[in-house]
Amino acid sequence: MKNIVFHSDGFGDLLVCFKALYAIKQLYPEYKLFLLTNGLMESDFLEKIPFIDEVLIYKDDFLEKIQSKNPVIFITTRRQGLYFKKLKFLNVQKCIVFPHLISIISKNLTTPLPFFRAKKHMS
Repeated sequence: MKNIVFHSDGFGDLLVCFKALYAIKQLYPEYKLFLLTNGLMESDFLEKIPFIDEVLIYKDDFLEKIQSKNPVIFITTRRQGLYFKKLKFLNVQKCIVFPHLISIISKNLTTPLPFFRAKKHMS
């Protein structure tokens, strides 16, 4: 089975991404969708979300948790240079991250092009 791991530490970031997670699950129903978080959020709540297959909680074993699921795609909302340097060591086919100098020049990381929206509210 193919796996997608989505990483988000902040609850607000995760709430904003719920529509995207739902869309990912609809586009790739044969993939297993994992949510990777630091455990500061309420995991009981997250486990009840039907389009998330499994919630992974990490402490200091961040890279090990990702590698244990052997994802085809890794998506993160985090944006830090040191973090991106760690992601280079992952053996993932596609690693989708926010624009950052390291992510733009790296061959291992995929950065979506920035977009500008005409309206403030997109729903």
